[in-house]
Amino acid sequence: MKALKTVFLVFAVMLFMSTAVYAEMDIEEFPTGFFTPTSSTSAPYYRWWDEDWGWQHDGINVVGSAELSISAWDVDWQSGEVDIIYAKDEGNWVQIGTLGGLNNDWSYTTFTLGSNFFDEIETGLEVWIDIDTTHNYDNWAVLLAKSVLITDGEGTLPDPEPNPQVPEPATLLLLGLGLVGVAGVKKALKK
Repeated sequence: MKALKTVFLVFAVMLFMSTAVYAEMDIEEFPTGFFTPTSSTSAPYYRWWDEDWGWQHDGINVVGSAELSISAWDVDWQSGEVDIIYAKDEGNWVQIGTLGGLNNDWSYTTFTLGSNFFDEIETGLEVWIDIDTTHNYDNWAVLLAKSVLITDGEGTLPDPEPNPQVPEPATLLLLGLGLVGVAGVKKALKK
């Protein structure tokens, strides 16, 4: 019985720790946002220069630092594609940078947000993408997967793909704890 209590205590601590990490992280992705559910290169997810759009994160607390990371597919910035990212600050759109990435690959571009954005982060940061601002002859397109807002260094970026097939470490840890718990119950029942 003591082993079973220990397993439940460890499980409770791990559950608390996982919620504490995510308390300072907000992920905007499908279906809550208008991001792709798969690696689809069809409308409305794969967007061109005249299909700019925006989204809003939930409000989260911030004390000392904030980063916005946007996962995208097929950002050909080395070949001339320019996708500008804006964030709202006191009612005005402020350019925070451009997406980076490679052709036919998923990757994050991370933007450090100054303290002037902290009020907006706490009430719900609004973000806008101006796709292919140069409108060059190639007519670039981009596919977004996730927009992750991390404050005070609390949290880690999830896989940049929209629906990776690899289980996350917390899920594996919970599965392992469950198996230990089952073994402990089985041993207790034998006595």
